[in-house]
Amino acid sequence: MLREYPEERLAFEPADDISDADVVQWADAQRAELTAALAASDGDRLAWAFGTMLPARFWWRRQSIETALHAWDASDGAGAAWAIPPEVGVEGVDEFFEWIFARVLARKASAWGEGRTVHLHRTDGDGEWLVMIGNPPTVSHGHAKGDLAVRGAAADLLRWTTNRRADVELFGDTALAEAWAANVAF
Repeated sequence: MLREYPEERLAFEPADDISDADVVQWADAQRAELTAALAASDGDRLAWAFGTMLPARFWWRRQSIETALHAWDASDGAGAAWAIPPEVGVEGVDEFFEWIFARVLARKASAWGEGRTVHLHRTDGDGEWLVMIGNPPTVSHGHAKGDLAVRGAAADLLRWTTNRRADVELFGDTALAEAWAANVAF
């Protein structure tokens, strides 16, 4: 995307079978390739982004969040979870609600939480979101009361929204948190 600035989605070749012994070198080569593409790209130039054309800087944000989450996944699986920076956590929560959540609910009926609200409250800086579950969902920023409140650091809120292990406090309708975990998959 950052090398060709396409107007349509590019076909991606799947990775070759990679042995367990070679996966670290493969991942490092992918990191180097991504870093080079990001550094050389023109953030103002338009490129395809999930069915629309956006400035290429969209992919800067998208790949920062994606890379941070998957680095956390891999390192957590190895028993030494990598720390997602707070600013990446905030951007990730914003992106989740801007781009991903509506697509998740469009694929799977939202009856499990239709009309219910979830308030996310960041504890390590500014950031609050009120989400009304529906198709489409609505999201607003600022302090509000939800049916369920989820309170934690930005990185934990990102992990919670994306159904990963997170150190958050839940208040209110905790059955809604269980329904979220069972229905918000991507």
